Amino acid sequence: MNIRFDRMDVFRNRLSQYATLNDDAWTKFDQIDFQTRAFQSGDDIIRVGETPAKIFIVKDGWAIRHRSLDDGRRQIVNFMLPGDVFDMQVIAGVKADHSITAVTRTVVATVIADQFISVLRSDADVAAAFWWAAVQEESILREQIVRVGRRSAKERIAHLLLELQRRLRAATGGAEDHLPMPLTRTDLADALGLTPVHVSRTMSALRRSGLIDESRGQVTILDRKRMESLSQFDTDYLHVRKLDFAAPADLRSVSHSSLSNGAISSHTHHPRVPRKDN
Repeated sequence: MNIRFDRMDVFRNRLSQYATLNDDAWTKFDQIDFQTRAFQSGDDIIRVGETPAKIFIVKDGWAIRHRSLDDGRRQIVNFMLPGDVFDMQVIAGVKADHSITAVTRTVVATVIADQFISVLRSDADVAAAFWWAAVQEESILREQIVRVGRRSAKERIAHLLLELQRRLRAATGGAEDHLPMPLTRTDLADALGLTPVHVSRTMSALRRSGLIDESRGQVTILDRKRMESLSQFDTDYLHVRKLDFAAPADLRSVSHSSLSNGAISSHTHHPRVPRKDN
């Protein structure tokens, strides 16, 4: 089943966090033969050890990136939300060192790596936007290390809820203080290095403190400022400021070589920096 890219608003919103791309850039995506595939809750989208041949874009639903030990213990490394792109290691042709599993019914758009790379090679602004998205993911993983390694249980849960809400709102819009919550207590425990019982007790404590409310599969953030103060949450690590893509004409003339052997090359004479007005 083919899809037109102009229907994938979550991806547009996601990439538009990092750059204001012109119509020509989106036209290049429209010309790609995207395929859609649906996974049910619990289905593996990627299994560790596989060598994926395609890049995935989450159109709808939630998934988890995780590693499991031989005895079944699981560590959730990150959450894949609408608009997220994975797994970029397909560009290098390497085996997956993790698994990605659907938490809810998850619909993904897939594209053969060569087609995707051709778009990046043809437009320096698009390539740089994806690079900035990769910077964000690295930063999220660093924050996950700090969250699990140094924060208390209450701080971990508060921080993760704020992060997920901020990321989801950027892709799908919606109310500022509401977060759909398809994650089980076990999912949260496996992401935060806690037990499900500890997660339940801590969520109850957050409710009693007037910080959150839970109802019908949704978390409502009642006091954002106190939550941010409690967990030392700062959106800077999400890198939500846009890059300035006012690329000079001479740079655009060589944009076809902005990727070399699948890697984004640097242009030292025309650095792109985050704009402070976004």
